[in-house]
Amino acid sequence: MNARLIDINEYELSGGGKLGESYIRRDNPDVLLKLYSTRLEAEGLEEYARACKVYRIGVPCPEPGELVRTGDGRLGILYKRIVGKKSYARALSEHPELVDTYAVAFARLTRELHSTKPEPGLFPSAKEQYVKGIYDNPYLSSDEKKRLERYIDALPDGDTAVHGDLHHGNAIFTEDGKQYFIDLGDFCTGTPYFDLGIVYLQTCLVPEEIEQELYHIGLPLSKAFWKTFVAAYFGPDIPQEEVAELLKPYAVLRILVVERATGVPFPFIRPELRSMIY
Repeated sequence: MNARLIDINEYELSGGGKLGESYIRRDNPDVLLKLYSTRLEAEGLEEYARACKVYRIGVPCPEPGELVRTGDGRLGILYKRIVGKKSYARALSEHPELVDTYAVAFARLTRELHSTKPEPGLFPSAKEQYVKGIYDNPYLSSDEKKRLERYIDALPDGDTAVHGDLHHGNAIFTEDGKQYFIDLGDFCTGTPYFDLGIVYLQTCLVPEEIEQELYHIGLPLSKAFWKTFVAAYFGPDIPQEEVAELLKPYAVLRILVVERATGVPFPFIRPELRSMIY
């Protein structure tokens, strides 16, 4: 893909993320630059391709513009900036008294996403992505990888839109009530359980110190968010324990993919993994 050369001095640093940095154009605050580190250029290109498709099928997300490159060779994507946006995770950390309001709004947005059915072949399948992530994980044995591939293949199929990295930090809203999904590099299709397993993981299973580091939210508040989210997404009559049991394997699979991405093993998940595949 061709990328236009830009002068990074025309942009002001506004924040950082797992893939790189974000900037706002100095003479046009409606333009956001997402700049990738050199080692993650492939991920940036993939995110751009999927973001364009996601926007085209009508899923609410920031409008992607053109590919650009800085003088030092880094790849970037220009987006139409969502002015005054805030993630549900950030809002929750600032206004914990509104936990139910935020959880219900996030659940409704998620249900809307999972009611979308992209045309076949437009995105990869969630199963395909997870199998690849498993085989790229250096902390799994060859036998574990083969067993996990069979396990993933036996999971329910689906043809709905799946964000692929869904949590309350990757959904944003504005004061006028508009909502958007961000960080679309893993967008795919499949059963919504892949997404819901990540929400469960990020709100209930990560250690307290990581929850604080990522979202500035204590675990009790995070679990309260999850409880309301479950009732709003599934309905008030479904037992919370039943939902947790249903989604736990998907959370485990997500942890294994994160191991590969971060290069950090998570031994605490091994007992649950063994119970799944042996």
